[in-house]
Amino acid sequence: MLLWITGKGLLGSALVHECNGSLPVLHTGREVDVADREKVFPFAEQHPGITHIVNCAAFSEVDKAELMKEEAYRANAEGPKNLAQLACQMGAKLIHISTDYVFPGTSRRLLTEQDRVNPCNYYGWTKLRGEENVLAHSMCVIRTSWLFGAKGKNFVSKLLKLLLSQKEVRLTDDQWGRFTYAPDLAKAILKMLHHTGLYQYANAGVATRYEFGLAMREEAFFMGYPILTEAVIPVPGAAFPTPCPRPEYSAFDTEKIEPYVKIRHWREALRDFLCAQLPVYL
Repeated sequence: MLLWITGKGLLGSALVHECNGSLPVLHTGREVDVADREKVFPFAEQHPGITHIVNCAAFSEVDKAELMKEEAYRANAEGPKNLAQLACQMGAKLIHISTDYVFPGTSRRLLTEQDRVNPCNYYGWTKLRGEENVLAHSMCVIRTSWLFGAKGKNFVSKLLKLLLSQKEVRLTDDQWGRFTYAPDLAKAILKMLHHTGLYQYANAGVATRYEFGLAMREEAFFMGYPILTEAVIPVPGAAFPTPCPRPEYSAFDTEKIEPYVKIRHWREALRDFLCAQLPVYL
């Protein structure tokens, strides 16, 4: 078995760390552009033992996708298509990581894999095309949402810095989703390597960013972080205008994947995140 992990961001790095020598891994970033067939197929020819591919590579900057449409489409739609075709040719398995942004965000209940998709922004549209390209080749897609972890740009890492530096932090309280701790998702992916079809994964518990912020301040203070924030204030999403809309409600139903993987509450995952970061801030 030889696992090829594409993308050196938050999830790709967590996945490599989770493998931790338990299985042989190839890990590539921009040096093997998954949207470029002239890079993808020759790379695979140089490593004929590849049995599994996990595609964590993506154009994930939601607002920039509205302006850089060609780049976003190449990474999020063409890249997965190339990898799916390659996996079929090699007889390998592919897991492609997608997003809650494929949903319109107008529902007020947990969303299943069978629910209607209709992205409210261009980023979501490119990710949906990527899903379709992978599923058309009978491979596996795992949607995730509100990903956080120690590496890379993400809301939770930024929030911790705000709590340590500002007396007042304002967070949206009218957008609901499920947070996902990257190491937890990495563990789940490794348990799904032989599966096909569409699945959804996130840590348990629906929350707004405001609710998450309250919990994070409480947990961090209890652990001994030098928290400066005295008040976490709920505000509407309109208080932070962005070039493109976000879904108001995109919380997953994860029942389909639960027989195969363990899912814990986001607050438990948050404690692990804070414990891992504590030495950096003390």
